[in-house]
Amino acid sequence: MMAFGCRPFSMNYVEKYGMKCKGIYRVSGIKSKVDELKAAYDQEESTNLEEYEPHTVASLRRQYLRDLPENLLTKELMPRFEEACGRTMETEKVQEFQRLLKELPEGNCLLISWLVVHKGHVIAKELETKMNIQNISVVLSPTVQISNLVLYVFFTHVQELFGNVTQAGNEEIRRQELLLNCLHQDLQGGIKGLSKEERLWEVQRILTALKRQLREAERQECETKIAQDIASLSKEAVSKKEMNENEEVINILLVQEKEILTEQEELLAMEQFLCQQIITLEDLQRQNEELEIKNDHLNQAIHQEREAIIEQFQLLQMQPATAEQQAQEDEEPEWRTGAVEPPRNGVLEPIAAKE
Repeated sequence: MMAFGCRPFSMNYVEKYGMKCKGIYRVSGIKSKVDELKAAYDQEESTNLEEYEPHTVASLRRQYLRDLPENLLTKELMPRFEEACGRTMETEKVQEFQRLLKELPEGNCLLISWLVVHKGHVIAKELETKMNIQNISVVLSPTVQISNLVLYVFFTHVQELFGNVTQAGNEEIRRQELLLNCLHQDLQGGIKGLSKEERLWEVQRILTALKRQLREAERQECETKIAQDIASLSKEAVSKKEMNENEEVINILLVQEKEILTEQEELLAMEQFLCQQIITLEDLQRQNEELEIKNDHLNQAIHQEREAIIEQFQLLQMQPATAEQQAQEDEEPEWRTGAVEPPRNGVLEPIAAKE
Protein backbone atom coordinates (compact mmCIF):
# COMPACT_ATOMS: atom_id res chain seq x y z
CA MET A 1 0.00 0.00 0.00
CA MET A 2 2.91 2.31 0.57
CA ALA A 3 3.88 1.90 -3.08
CA PHE A 4 1.28 4.26 -4.53
CA GLY A 5 1.84 6.76 -1.77
CA CYS A 6 5.47 7.24 -2.73
CA ARG A 7 5.07 6.97 -6.49
CA PRO A 8 6.28 10.36 -7.71
CA PHE A 9 4.50 10.13 -11.08
CA SER A 10 1.16 10.51 -9.28
CA MET A 11 2.50 13.61 -7.51
CA ASN A 12 3.79 14.83 -10.85
CA TYR A 13 0.33 14.33 -12.36
CA VAL A 14 -1.25 16.47 -9.62
CA GLU A 15 1.44 19.11 -10.04
CA LYS A 16 0.84 19.15 -13.79
CA TYR A 17 -2.95 19.14 -13.81
CA GLY A 18 -4.07 19.88 -10.26
CA MET A 19 -2.32 23.13 -9.41
CA LYS A 20 -5.25 25.12 -10.74
CA CYS A 21 -7.90 22.92 -9.12
CA LYS A 22 -9.64 24.67 -6.27
CA GLY A 23 -9.48 22.62 -3.09
CA ILE A 24 -7.12 19.96 -4.41
CA TYR A 25 -6.71 17.24 -1.72
CA ARG A 26 -9.67 18.75 0.14
CA VAL A 27 -12.40 18.08 -2.44
CA SER A 28 -13.00 14.35 -2.88
CA GLY A 29 -13.13 12.68 -6.29
CA ILE A 30 -16.01 10.56 -7.60
CA LYS A 31 -16.05 7.37 -5.52
CA SER A 32 -16.64 5.00 -8.46
CA LYS A 33 -13.66 6.47 -10.32
CA VAL A 34 -11.48 6.31 -7.22
CA ASP A 35 -12.40 2.63 -6.72
CA GLU A 36 -11.72 1.90 -10.39
CA LEU A 37 -8.27 3.48 -10.23
CA LYS A 38 -7.49 1.72 -6.94
CA ALA A 39 -8.42 -1.67 -8.42
CA ALA A 40 -6.10 -1.05 -11.37
CA TYR A 41 -3.18 -0.17 -9.09
CA ASP A 42 -3.83 -3.05 -6.71
CA GLN A 43 -3.63 -5.43 -9.68
CA GLU A 44 -0.49 -3.64 -10.94
CA GLU A 45 -2.15 -2.79 -14.24
CA SER A 46 -0.71 -0.15 -16.49
CA THR A 47 -2.88 2.93 -15.96
CA ASN A 48 -3.06 6.24 -17.78
CA LEU A 49 -3.69 8.83 -15.08
CA GLU A 50 -4.65 11.42 -17.68
CA GLU A 51 -7.95 9.58 -18.08
CA TYR A 52 -8.90 10.66 -14.55
CA GLU A 53 -9.65 13.98 -12.88
CA PRO A 54 -6.97 15.46 -10.57
CA HIS A 55 -9.38 15.21 -7.62
CA THR A 56 -9.72 11.45 -8.29
CA VAL A 57 -5.95 10.87 -8.24
CA ALA A 58 -5.55 13.08 -5.16
CA SER A 59 -8.34 11.21 -3.35
CA LEU A 60 -6.73 7.85 -4.05
CA ARG A 61 -3.39 9.16 -2.75
CA ARG A 62 -5.10 10.22 0.46
CA GLN A 63 -6.72 6.80 0.76
CA TYR A 64 -3.42 4.95 0.37
CA LEU A 65 -1.73 7.26 2.87
CA ARG A 66 -4.59 6.69 5.30
CA ASP A 67 -4.21 2.90 4.91
CA LEU A 68 -0.48 2.82 5.66
CA PRO A 69 0.23 0.14 8.29
CA GLU A 70 2.17 2.51 10.55
CA ASN A 71 2.83 6.18 11.14
CA LEU A 72 5.34 7.66 8.71
CA LEU A 73 7.28 9.16 11.62
CA THR A 74 7.06 5.82 13.53
CA LYS A 75 5.64 5.36 17.01
CA GLU A 76 9.10 5.66 18.54
CA LEU A 77 10.08 8.98 16.94
CA MET A 78 6.70 10.68 16.80
CA PRO A 79 6.82 11.87 20.46
CA ARG A 80 10.30 13.29 19.88
CA PHE A 81 9.06 15.31 16.91
CA GLU A 82 6.26 16.64 19.10
CA GLU A 83 8.76 17.50 21.82
CA ALA A 84 11.02 19.30 19.34
CA CYS A 85 8.12 21.59 18.39
CA GLY A 86 8.35 23.06 21.89
CA ARG A 87 11.87 24.43 21.34
CA THR A 88 11.89 28.20 21.63
CA MET A 89 14.84 28.75 19.28
CA GLU A 90 13.85 28.13 15.66
CA THR A 91 17.36 27.00 14.72
CA GLU A 92 17.40 24.40 17.49
CA LYS A 93 13.98 23.19 16.42
CA VAL A 94 15.14 22.73 12.81
CA GLN A 95 18.36 20.98 13.85
CA GLU A 96 16.44 18.53 16.03
CA PHE A 97 14.03 17.80 13.18
CA GLN A 98 16.99 17.16 10.89
CA ARG A 99 18.46 14.65 13.35
CA LEU A 100 15.14 12.87 13.78
CA LEU A 101 14.55 12.61 10.03
CA LYS A 102 17.90 10.84 9.65
CA GLU A 103 16.75 8.23 12.16
CA LEU A 104 13.69 7.34 10.10
CA PRO A 105 13.71 4.21 7.90
CA GLU A 106 14.80 5.02 4.35
CA GLY A 107 11.37 4.35 2.83
CA ASN A 108 9.58 6.49 5.40
CA CYS A 109 12.01 9.35 4.97
CA LEU A 110 11.72 9.22 1.18
CA LEU A 111 7.93 9.24 1.29
CA ILE A 112 7.63 12.07 3.83
CA SER A 113 10.20 14.08 1.83
CA TRP A 114 8.31 13.78 -1.47
CA LEU A 115 5.02 14.35 0.34
CA VAL A 116 6.04 17.57 2.08
CA VAL A 117 7.84 18.97 -0.98
CA HIS A 118 4.79 18.23 -3.13
CA LYS A 119 2.37 19.77 -0.63
CA GLY A 120 4.69 22.75 -0.46
CA HIS A 121 4.18 23.25 -4.19
CA VAL A 122 0.40 23.12 -3.65
CA ILE A 123 0.72 25.76 -0.93
CA ALA A 124 2.85 27.92 -3.23
CA LYS A 125 -0.08 27.94 -5.69
CA GLU A 126 -2.48 29.12 -3.00
CA LEU A 127 -4.12 31.70 -5.26
CA GLU A 128 -5.32 28.95 -7.61
CA THR A 129 -5.71 26.01 -5.22
CA LYS A 130 -7.08 27.97 -2.24
CA MET A 131 -4.94 25.65 -0.10
CA ASN A 132 -2.64 27.38 2.40
CA ILE A 133 -0.61 25.79 5.19
CA GLN A 134 -3.60 25.64 7.51
CA ASN A 135 -5.88 24.03 4.91
CA ILE A 136 -3.28 21.47 3.87
CA SER A 137 -2.54 20.62 7.49
CA VAL A 138 -6.23 20.17 8.31
CA VAL A 139 -6.54 17.67 5.44
CA LEU A 140 -3.19 15.91 5.87
CA SER A 141 -3.03 15.63 9.66
CA PRO A 142 -5.84 13.05 10.12
CA THR A 143 -4.72 11.23 6.97
CA VAL A 144 -1.14 10.51 8.10
CA GLN A 145 -1.71 10.92 11.85
CA ILE A 146 0.84 13.72 12.20
CA SER A 147 0.00 16.75 14.34
CA ASN A 148 -0.52 20.21 12.89
CA LEU A 149 2.47 21.50 14.89
CA VAL A 150 4.86 19.03 13.26
CA LEU A 151 3.39 19.65 9.81
CA TYR A 152 3.76 23.40 10.30
CA VAL A 153 7.49 22.98 10.98
CA PHE A 154 7.80 20.79 7.88
CA PHE A 155 6.04 23.29 5.61
CA THR A 156 7.85 26.36 6.95
CA HIS A 157 11.32 24.79 6.66
CA VAL A 158 11.06 22.71 3.48
CA GLN A 159 14.47 23.69 2.13
CA GLU A 160 16.35 23.07 5.39
CA LEU A 161 14.66 19.75 6.13
CA PHE A 162 14.09 18.28 2.67
CA GLY A 163 16.70 19.90 0.49
CA ASN A 164 18.21 16.46 -0.10
CA VAL A 165 15.07 15.18 -1.83
CA THR A 166 17.03 15.44 -5.09
CA GLN A 167 19.60 12.96 -3.79
CA ALA A 168 16.85 10.60 -2.65
CA GLY A 169 15.29 10.89 -6.09
CA ASN A 170 18.59 9.94 -7.71
CA GLU A 171 18.76 6.81 -5.56
CA GLU A 172 15.21 5.84 -6.53
CA ILE A 173 16.05 6.42 -10.20
CA ARG A 174 19.04 4.09 -9.89
CA ARG A 175 16.83 1.39 -8.37
CA GLN A 176 14.22 1.74 -11.10
CA GLU A 177 16.90 1.69 -13.82
CA LEU A 178 18.30 -1.52 -12.34
CA LEU A 179 14.83 -3.09 -12.40
CA LEU A 180 14.32 -1.87 -15.95
CA ASN A 181 17.60 -3.44 -17.08
CA CYS A 182 16.64 -6.76 -15.46
CA LEU A 183 13.32 -6.76 -17.30
CA HIS A 184 15.07 -5.98 -20.59
CA GLN A 185 17.49 -8.88 -20.01
CA ASP A 186 14.60 -11.25 -19.31
CA LEU A 187 12.85 -10.27 -22.52
CA GLN A 188 16.03 -10.52 -24.57
CA GLY A 189 16.71 -13.92 -23.00
CA GLY A 190 13.40 -15.24 -24.29
CA ILE A 191 11.39 -14.87 -21.08
CA LYS A 192 8.35 -13.21 -22.57
CA GLY A 193 4.83 -12.56 -21.44
CA LEU A 194 2.22 -9.85 -21.51
CA SER A 195 2.52 -9.18 -17.78
CA LYS A 196 6.30 -8.77 -18.00
CA GLU A 197 5.98 -6.39 -20.96
CA GLU A 198 3.37 -4.36 -19.09
CA ARG A 199 5.65 -4.25 -16.05
CA LEU A 200 8.51 -3.06 -18.29
CA TRP A 201 6.33 -0.25 -19.61
CA GLU A 202 5.18 0.61 -16.07
CA VAL A 203 8.77 0.82 -14.78
CA GLN A 204 9.69 3.00 -17.75
CA ARG A 205 6.81 5.33 -16.89
CA ILE A 206 7.89 5.48 -13.25
CA LEU A 207 11.47 6.19 -14.29
CA THR A 208 10.40 8.98 -16.63
CA ALA A 209 8.19 10.50 -13.94
CA LEU A 210 10.99 10.29 -11.38
CA LYS A 211 13.36 12.15 -13.67
CA ARG A 212 10.68 14.73 -14.42
CA GLN A 213 10.04 15.20 -10.71
CA LEU A 214 13.77 15.45 -10.07
CA ARG A 215 14.20 18.12 -12.71
CA GLU A 216 11.27 20.01 -11.22
CA ALA A 217 12.93 19.95 -7.80
CA GLU A 218 16.24 21.05 -9.32
CA ARG A 219 14.48 23.82 -11.22
CA GLN A 220 12.84 25.14 -8.07
CA GLU A 221 16.15 24.91 -6.24
CA CYS A 222 17.77 26.82 -9.08
CA GLU A 223 15.05 29.45 -8.98
CA THR A 224 15.58 29.85 -5.24
CA LYS A 225 19.30 30.29 -5.80
CA ILE A 226 18.66 32.81 -8.56
CA ALA A 227 16.34 34.75 -6.29
CA GLN A 228 19.03 34.81 -3.62
CA ASP A 229 21.64 35.95 -6.14
CA ILE A 230 19.34 38.67 -7.38
CA ALA A 231 18.73 39.80 -3.82
CA SER A 232 22.47 40.07 -3.27
CA LEU A 233 22.96 41.87 -6.55
CA SER A 234 20.36 44.44 -5.57
CA LYS A 235 22.98 45.98 -3.36
CA GLU A 236 25.12 46.62 -6.41
CA ALA A 237 24.60 49.07 -9.21
CA VAL A 238 22.36 46.82 -11.28
CA SER A 239 19.05 48.09 -12.52
CA LYS A 240 15.88 46.28 -11.49
CA LYS A 241 14.79 46.01 -15.10
CA GLU A 242 18.00 44.27 -16.08
CA MET A 243 17.68 41.78 -13.22
CA ASN A 244 14.09 40.97 -14.17
CA GLU A 245 15.07 40.40 -17.78
CA ASN A 246 17.87 38.03 -16.77
CA GLU A 247 15.56 36.12 -14.46
CA GLU A 248 12.90 35.75 -17.16
CA VAL A 249 15.45 34.50 -19.71
CA ILE A 250 16.86 31.96 -17.28
CA ASN A 251 13.40 30.71 -16.33
CA ILE A 252 12.38 30.37 -19.97
CA LEU A 253 15.55 28.42 -20.78
CA LEU A 254 15.04 26.13 -17.80
CA VAL A 255 11.44 25.41 -18.77
CA GLN A 256 12.38 24.75 -22.40
CA GLU A 257 15.21 22.44 -21.39
CA LYS A 258 12.92 20.51 -19.04
CA GLU A 259 10.24 20.10 -21.72
CA ILE A 260 12.74 18.92 -24.34
CA LEU A 261 14.31 16.36 -22.01
CA THR A 262 10.91 15.08 -20.96
CA GLU A 263 9.78 14.69 -24.57
CA GLN A 264 12.99 12.84 -25.44
CA GLU A 265 12.53 10.40 -22.57
CA GLU A 266 8.88 9.81 -23.39
CA LEU A 267 9.73 9.18 -27.05
CA LEU A 268 12.48 6.76 -26.03
CA ALA A 269 10.11 4.93 -23.71
CA MET A 270 7.48 4.73 -26.45
CA GLU A 271 10.09 3.45 -28.92
CA GLN A 272 11.13 0.66 -26.55
CA PHE A 273 7.52 -0.29 -25.90
CA LEU A 274 6.70 -0.35 -29.63
CA CYS A 275 9.79 -2.48 -30.34
CA GLN A 276 8.56 -5.05 -27.84
CA GLN A 277 5.10 -4.96 -29.41
CA ILE A 278 6.61 -5.47 -32.88
CA ILE A 279 8.58 -8.49 -31.66
CA THR A 280 5.42 -9.93 -30.13
CA LEU A 281 3.44 -9.36 -33.33
CA GLU A 282 6.19 -10.95 -35.44
CA ASP A 283 6.11 -14.02 -33.20
CA LEU A 284 2.34 -14.21 -33.54
CA GLN A 285 2.60 -13.87 -37.33
CA ARG A 286 5.18 -16.66 -37.50
CA GLN A 287 3.01 -18.91 -35.35
CA ASN A 288 0.01 -18.12 -37.57
CA GLU A 289 1.97 -19.08 -40.70
CA GLU A 290 3.01 -22.36 -39.10
CA LEU A 291 -0.62 -23.07 -38.19
CA GLU A 292 -1.70 -22.36 -41.77
CA ILE A 293 0.87 -24.83 -43.11
CA LYS A 294 -0.27 -27.49 -40.64
CA ASN A 295 -3.88 -26.76 -41.59
CA ASP A 296 -3.08 -27.25 -45.30
CA HIS A 297 -1.40 -30.59 -44.57
CA LEU A 298 -4.35 -31.66 -42.45
CA ASN A 299 -6.86 -30.72 -45.17
CA GLN A 300 -4.82 -32.65 -47.74
CA ALA A 301 -4.73 -35.72 -45.51
CA ILE A 302 -8.49 -35.46 -44.92
CA HIS A 303 -9.06 -35.24 -48.69
CA GLN A 304 -6.95 -38.35 -49.31
CA GLU A 305 -8.79 -40.24 -46.60
CA ARG A 306 -12.10 -39.22 -48.09
CA GLU A 307 -11.06 -40.44 -51.57
CA ALA A 308 -9.96 -43.76 -50.12
CA ILE A 309 -13.27 -44.17 -48.27
CA ILE A 310 -15.27 -43.42 -51.44
CA GLU A 311 -13.22 -45.99 -53.37
CA GLN A 312 -13.80 -48.63 -50.70
CA PHE A 313 -17.51 -47.83 -50.66
CA GLN A 314 -17.74 -48.30 -54.43
CA LEU A 315 -15.98 -51.67 -54.16
CA LEU A 316 -18.42 -52.73 -51.46
CA GLN A 317 -21.37 -51.77 -53.69
CA MET A 318 -19.97 -53.86 -56.57
CA GLN A 319 -19.54 -57.03 -54.48
CA PRO A 320 -23.33 -57.85 -54.05
CA ALA A 321 -23.91 -57.50 -57.82
CA THR A 322 -21.07 -59.91 -58.55
CA ALA A 323 -22.39 -62.41 -56.01
CA GLU A 324 -25.89 -62.26 -57.51
CA GLN A 325 -24.55 -62.86 -60.99
CA GLN A 326 -22.58 -65.84 -59.75
CA ALA A 327 -25.69 -67.28 -58.09
CA GLN A 328 -27.66 -66.99 -61.32
CA GLU A 329 -24.95 -68.77 -63.21
CA ASP A 330 -24.93 -71.56 -60.62
CA GLU A 331 -28.71 -72.01 -61.00
CA GLU A 332 -28.89 -72.35 -64.84
CA PRO A 333 -31.98 -74.32 -66.09
CA GLU A 334 -31.48 -77.99 -66.95
CA TRP A 335 -32.49 -77.40 -70.53
CA ARG A 336 -29.14 -75.88 -71.11
CA THR A 337 -27.63 -79.28 -70.20
CA GLY A 338 -30.07 -81.20 -72.51
CA ALA A 339 -32.05 -82.87 -69.71
CA VAL A 340 -35.25 -81.11 -70.67
CA GLU A 341 -36.61 -79.42 -73.74
CA PRO A 342 -36.78 -75.73 -73.96
CA PRO A 343 -39.91 -74.42 -72.31
CA ARG A 344 -43.14 -74.52 -74.28
CA ASN A 345 -45.79 -72.26 -73.11
CA GLY A 346 -43.75 -71.80 -70.01
CA VAL A 347 -43.65 -75.60 -69.20
CA LEU A 348 -40.54 -77.72 -69.33
CA GLU A 349 -41.04 -81.17 -70.88
CA PRO A 350 -38.62 -84.04 -70.51
CA ILE A 351 -36.99 -85.30 -73.70
CA ALA A 352 -38.13 -88.77 -74.77
CA ALA A 353 -35.50 -91.40 -74.66
CA LYS A 354 -34.11 -92.30 -78.03
CA GLU A 355 -34.92 -95.73 -79.20
